[in-house]
Amino acid sequence: MMKPLFISVAALLALTGPVPAETPVLDVGARKQLFVDHRFIESADGVALIANPPQRTGEILVTTDAPWEKGLLVASYSSIAKENGRVRLWYQVSEAHHEPGKNPDFMGVAYAEPTDGIRFEKPILGLVEHNGSKRNNFVMPHDPKLLSQGGCSVTRDDNPACPPGERYKSWQKIYPKPGSGIRGPHRVWVSPDGLRWQLSPKPVTGLRAADTQPTWFWNPRTGRYAGYSREWVRFPEGPVRMASYNESDDMHAWEKMQMALGPDEADFAAFPRPAVELDRVKMERDRLVVAAPGRPAEEELRPGEDPVPFPGAPVDVYGPGVFPYLEADGVYVATAAMFHHWRRDGRFSWPDTGDVRLATSRDGIHFQQTGGRQPFLRPGPAGAFDSKWLWPMPRPVRMGDELWVYYVGTNEAHSGRVESGVRQKLSAISRAVMRLDGFVSADFDHAGGSLVTPPLRFAGSRLELNLDTAGGGFGFVELLDERGVPIPGYTLGAADPLNGNSVRMRATWQGKADVSALAGKPVRLRLRMRAAKLYAFQFVP
Repeated sequence: MMKPLFISVAALLALTGPVPAETPVLDVGARKQLFVDHRFIESADGVALIANPPQRTGEILVTTDAPWEKGLLVASYSSIAKENGRVRLWYQVSEAHHEPGKNPDFMGVAYAEPTDGIRFEKPILGLVEHNGSKRNNFVMPHDPKLLSQGGCSVTRDDNPACPPGERYKSWQKIYPKPGSGIRGPHRVWVSPDGLRWQLSPKPVTGLRAADTQPTWFWNPRTGRYAGYSREWVRFPEGPVRMASYNESDDMHAWEKMQMALGPDEADFAAFPRPAVELDRVKMERDRLVVAAPGRPAEEELRPGEDPVPFPGAPVDVYGPGVFPYLEADGVYVATAAMFHHWRRDGRFSWPDTGDVRLATSRDGIHFQQTGGRQPFLRPGPAGAFDSKWLWPMPRPVRMGDELWVYYVGTNEAHSGRVESGVRQKLSAISRAVMRLDGFVSADFDHAGGSLVTPPLRFAGSRLELNLDTAGGGFGFVELLDERGVPIPGYTLGAADPLNGNSVRMRATWQGKADVSALAGKPVRLRLRMRAAKLYAFQFVP
């Protein structure tokens, strides 16, 4: 078998030192494993973990173009899901023009389905009356005369004990209108089918806060619901938006709150420390009051405004965006909406814009950011509909061997100002595309790199890699026993070179892929590669 010419086998061998001392065996079964962190890297040389942003398409997939949507805009807090091959979209709509300092009179949720994930159809459902007619695709609120809704976080409830009539839930912020008798601000809506919704009579308790779009899911690992809500947390520099983790048995009574996502020392270190004037930052009732220099606090903010603290952190977590990545074993992902406001520009903050960061976790509580805190999803170019603010919908949709990240984009900044030189306020739903499992990769250097896993116990008969070597890269897989000794038949000398781009590239040794004789026994993977991106591995039947 011909070996690569650019780097010798001896050179590759030299990249790996002695196998580390005895390490607990990780049971990976036949489940896919991702390189989102160092869990499967016991030792490495010439390898770095790199975040891989999805590619923005620039398409306008959904906007308010139906006759009954006149005067409305697509707003941030929307949800999408794929069930049995069917993609379903719940998108927030809001009046485009309203009195400054007050919420729009109509804020609701509309429904659409695409035939192919791109061309969306808006069915006339006849469920919600708006402007004297039910000829629309609105599904919430049941009566706009009683309340408005601050978006939605629609998710199918996978709790085995969930009643059929509550199979879909939406945990959200509501705005009851005078005389409605409805109490807020945080409530849960339930539905048997995702279309016919009722406001649950149970109050939501135990939360410090749940602003913007909370995210939630049934977690079989804990046997409870996990919920993530936005919090105001006081730092020495001023109040900061962060995201908290909470647990519940019923989606209503929450407990065990702890902070999960937020700016930290690295975020502060990237910007000049603000001059702290704590006497000008205070809480009055349930709202934050910030006074600009030379102005009384009462003139700076009006009730109902979402304030930007200054001084404060240069960036806030505006929405958590946490979801379990069900394509792999034990991975939680956060596509967190970030709000940047690191300078004061008169009355307003600057740059007053939003993008998306990536964070991952093994337990859904402790998250780490990969990729040097670079944006995972960036706003569009000047003049585009998404040039100022992005809001990712929780849970990307798998389409074949791709993940489609749907998001709401707008050319309107947080303060309500549209992009300079643009007259019209724009907002729409679009998508960005990435490879399956492609959040983070173990990147092997152009000069060659090597990686050794901890001992693994697997079930299956062959090993598949999610691997991209581009045109000129390559890789070899060697199997070691628990002591680090190469296993006969699976050594470097027997390994066939890997070259190509596949989410399921099969490892072989002298043309044979069968590893079933090693199933159930502790083995290590030693991966020798050059100019390659490795995303995941899986032992499959």
